[in-house]
Amino acid sequence: MTRTPQEIFAHHASALMAGDVDELVADYAEDAVLITPAEVFRGRDGVRGWVKGMLADLPDASWDVPTQVFEGDVLFIEWSAVATSSRVTDGVDTFVFADDSIRVQTVRCTLEKTG
Repeated sequence: MTRTPQEIFAHHASALMAGDVDELVADYAEDAVLITPAEVFRGRDGVRGWVKGMLADLPDASWDVPTQVFEGDVLFIEWSAVATSSRVTDGVDTFVFADDSIRVQTVRCTLEKTG
């Protein structure tokens, strides 16, 4: 049974809150593309590297996603994350879903060191 984009993102958010890299990466297609201003990450291995880096930069963060706009197979979110010694207050992502997975994601955020 195929999950809806809303179900995929709900699982993705739960995995993020738990800091579960394997479950986060499982939401992506094998040939997924994750685009940031600095680099393009390809496939699950590329996504895994980016996710590990983000979680290391924001260890045990408290995440907030006040904006979620779904339009068909596309999701736009605004988010923030606060950790002990770092934070992001301007996160913006776009997700494109297909075939029960995340096919494309764009990420834009500013990591601030606070401690």
